Amino acid sequence: MLLPESFAPAAAPEALLARDAQGALVGAAAVVWIAGGDPPAFPLAVHVLPAHRGQGIGRALVEAAAAWAKDDAPALQPFQAPAEGSPAAAFCLRTGFTQHHRVLHFAGEAEAMEAMLARYRARLDAAGIIPAGAKVIPLAKAPLAEVATLIAHEFAGNPATTLARLRGEAGRSPDPQRSVVLLLEGRVIGAQLVTLAEDGLPEVEANAVHPDWRRGWANLLLTHEGTRAGVLHGFRRFRFCCDERVIDTVKLAQRCGATQTHAHLALRRALG
Repeated sequence: MLLPESFAPAAAPEALLARDAQGALVGAAAVVWIAGGDPPAFPLAVHVLPAHRGQGIGRALVEAAAAWAKDDAPALQPFQAPAEGSPAAAFCLRTGFTQHHRVLHFAGEAEAMEAMLARYRARLDAAGIIPAGAKVIPLAKAPLAEVATLIAHEFAGNPATTLARLRGEAGRSPDPQRSVVLLLEGRVIGAQLVTLAEDGLPEVEANAVHPDWRRGWANLLLTHEGTRAGVLHGFRRFRFCCDERVIDTVKLAQRCGATQTHAHLALRRALG
């Protein structure tokens, strides 16, 4: 009950409990025994009951999890990337986690971005740069296991829990029609996953291109088709995020007038 997100199908967690002198439960940690990300790390979730915070219980749970996992994985990572400047991020940094990179979040106008991307794409089409074997399809028609592997690798997750989300078995699943996947000769090399937020705005929660195909036509084609799908579904505004290291997407966001709203931290704690 303290860590429901850790016990989704295929997560395979191991739990650690913290109890007070009377044996009452005061906190818990869960280590998902499936490494994900690059470099690989085991996801760790920690929850201490509010009345017992500030007493070192959370730190003790992190240390116990680190000692427990050190022979099986090179690192731990937070189960969910914390927001930059948040109490969760501060806790992680106090307990031995270090920042690997940031994931930037933007908000923008869908039609403005689609129009700009269409102009860039027209140039690539005219120059014959986009391969004939490149194709963008809805997530509903894509090989989900391949998509899960790509997304987990690029966003420091694990393929099993990502696949469970794509299949609608855990958490808020991406929209299978508004989310798109980029294939090259039938192989998944990119994916844009879109979910609807509580306020009804679409959120591009992941826009990932395989490292071999970054900084070129692949990211532009994927982003254009995904944005066009949003416009065709009647969306005027949207939110999206990207790894700060994917410079082409960051530049596209800036050129179309999108505003950076916040960032999440990809954190690691090395073991051993």
